[in-house]
Parts: sequence; structure tokens; C-alpha cells
Amino acid sequence: MKIKKPGDWVRHFETHGGGWKEPDWTDLPPSLLDVEKRILLANSLAIFQLGESGGGTRLRRFVRRTLEQADHRDDYLGDQHAVDLFLAEENEHARLLAELVGYLGGQLRQKHWMNGLFRKTRTLLGLEFNLQVLLTAELIAEVYYGLLYQRVPDPVIRTVCGRIVRDEVGHIGFHRSFFHWRQRTQLPGATVIWSLQFQFLFLVAETLVWRTHGACLGAFGIERSLFVHRARAVCRRFLEGLDGQSLAPEIGEQIPNPVLVENGAGR
Repeated sequence: MKIKKPGDWVRHFETHGGGWKEPDWTDLPPSLLDVEKRILLANSLAIFQLGESGGGTRLRRFVRRTLEQADHRDDYLGDQHAVDLFLAEENEHARLLAELVGYLGGQLRQKHWMNGLFRKTRTLLGLEFNLQVLLTAELIAEVYYGLLYQRVPDPVIRTVCGRIVRDEVGHIGFHRSFFHWRQRTQLPGATVIWSLQFQFLFLVAETLVWRTHGACLGAFGIERSLFVHRARAVCRRFLEGLDGQSLAPEIGEQIPNPVLVENGAGR
């Protein structure tokens, strides 16, 4: 996957979602999942929905600052419109997840300790670190939704998770554009140090996510070893791709456009 420039990202966000059919939330049959799994999944998705519900204030602030620098012409911070489209897609994920939580009979959350921890940490350590936290969330999300797509025997869940994981592939590439630029502005030693601290941040996030969502994933036969294997493969691929090439297919690229056809559930 080549590193894209700002205009490429505008075209990507404007065109890549075509052909996907959203479930008709007003006329869906009840989920066939048993009650225990339904509760676990609804609670898990509600936490992810909370994380997707931010307004992007910090990212927009960072963009306003960096747009003043001429050397940002070639990365995604060179185009406010691309960033706005990215944030709109994140907000769309929050809406879809809210629909899923309701479909499963769950309740949305107003707060959660992990979400609060991530928000506080990225506020204290600066805006660029905020982007790293956002990136770790995108990497974990690709794995989480990809595993749900593969393991949850519910066409509504699979349809929405398939859509989100395909979007997350683009989001990871979007952030790669910025960090690729950062690598080009640093000395080799600084690049190594950055990679090590990012890997540490990712391992912390991986551990916290499993602690929070492991019971839900385990209910669908997803063991921690599988989650860790997938998560580290995605992180490794991101780091290897910072030179402008992706060395292996993204998980999301292996998922076809999922469309609901059962019981007239698509629209």
C-alpha cells in the first residue's frame, strides 16, 4: 500500500464506501444469539461506541497548527477536508455501533474507566502523542471487529463489523501518512526510539483491551493467544509499512463487502 497524499485521501473517503447496505434497523428480526452472549457483546460494543464518539477537537487543533508548516504538503495534515472526512467516518461508526447496541438490547455508556484513562493520558502528553493513542485504537479496532466478523453467527453484527473493519484499514493508512512524514524528519536513532516507545504503548493498549473485552471475545471462541497474534501482526505491519510499502494484505482487505439479504434486512 503506497503512502497517499492529501488529495488521495479526500477521494478515498468520498468513494470507498459505495455498495454497502446498512441494515434496516426499524424492521429487523431479533438476534438469534443466546442471552448471555448478547449481553456480553452489547456491553463490549457500548464501550467501543463511547470511544468512537469524540468530536475530534484535539486532532483539528493539531491540524490547524501544522497547516502553517509548508513541509506538511505531502501528509494528511496538509488538507483539513481530508481530516474532516476521516472524523465524519468515525462519527458514522459511533452511530452504527449505537444501533448495534440497541439491536442487542443493551444500553449506551456515558463513561468507562479505560476510555477515561486514554483521554486523560493523551491530554497530558501532547497532541502528537494523542495521534499515537488514536492510532493504537485503530489498530486494535481492526483486529476486534475482524474477529467479530469471523466468529459471531449473526448477519447484522457481521454486516456492520465488516463495514467498520474495512474502514479501519483506511484509517490506519491515513495515520501512516502522518507518521511516515515524521520518520522522514528524524534521525535514524530517534526513529528507533520512537518505534520502541510506540510498541510499548501498543502492548499496554492490547493488555487493557483484552482485560476489558476478553470475556466477550472468549464467549465466541476467541482465545487470548489469537487476539494477541492478530494484534501484533497488525502493529508489526504498520511499522514495517512506514517506509511507504505494506508488506502483507490488511485483514480488512480479505473481507468482502458484506450485504444483508436474509429476511429483507438490507436497504
